[in-house]
Amino acid sequence: MLTGEHDRSLDEKGRLSLPPAFRSALAEGAYVAVYKRCLGIWTADEARSSLERLEAAVRNGEATGDELRRFSASLEPAPVDAQGRLSLPSSKREALGLHKSVVLVGVFNRGEVWDADEWQSLHAEHGDVDVDRWL
Repeated sequence: MLTGEHDRSLDEKGRLSLPPAFRSALAEGAYVAVYKRCLGIWTADEARSSLERLEAAVRNGEATGDELRRFSASLEPAPVDAQGRLSLPSSKREALGLHKSVVLVGVFNRGEVWDADEWQSLHAEHGDVDVDRWL
């Protein structure tokens, strides 16, 4: 399970130092894809499950083949090194404007890497979110 909000800095090679809980969850490696306004991070199992759900949605007419194609094409392996750093592909960093200051957010079955300013803007747009009715 991936949770929490973690301020991070990308190193000169575009590597992200993972907090301990993320390191253990992603020890076998990770898959990354452009996801909304951030970079999504999934374990191999979660990436496969996401693709299977999307494929089922296409079969049921709830999603398009183009949506499956675009997500699958964006999804790529991202290795975690012995120091617990996740290598973020340069093409994805450039597309999302991820340069130095980022925020790593755990969203249960995936992680998200946000540009720090974009993350702050998201909070300003939506204010505090009340989840009490779901707990």
